[in-house]
Amino acid sequence: MNEPSWLVVRDAFRNAQEITPLPRMANIREILEKKRSDHIADGWAAEEIGRRCTFFFCSKDGTRVMVGIEKRDPANPTLGHGPPKSRL
Repeated sequence: MNEPSWLVVRDAFRNAQEITPLPRMANIREILEKKRSDHIADGWAAEEIGRRCTFFFCSKDGTRVMVGIEKRDPANPTLGHGPPKSRL
């Protein structure tokens, strides 16, 4: 992808547990497959990555996470997704 993107691990409540910025033109499929392999090596049960998917789920000891590629910086929420503005 020729745009900013991040590899993000999220818990069941969609909280970011791990955020890794990716370089432009990164091979997304290769990065996901590597992360999946790393999780499996660490004892996680990881689902297959769909042909057109940019995420996968895995679980270990009752914990389930989603690992995926995101185009928006998870550290900086987009407009309209913050707390309500007070009206004066």
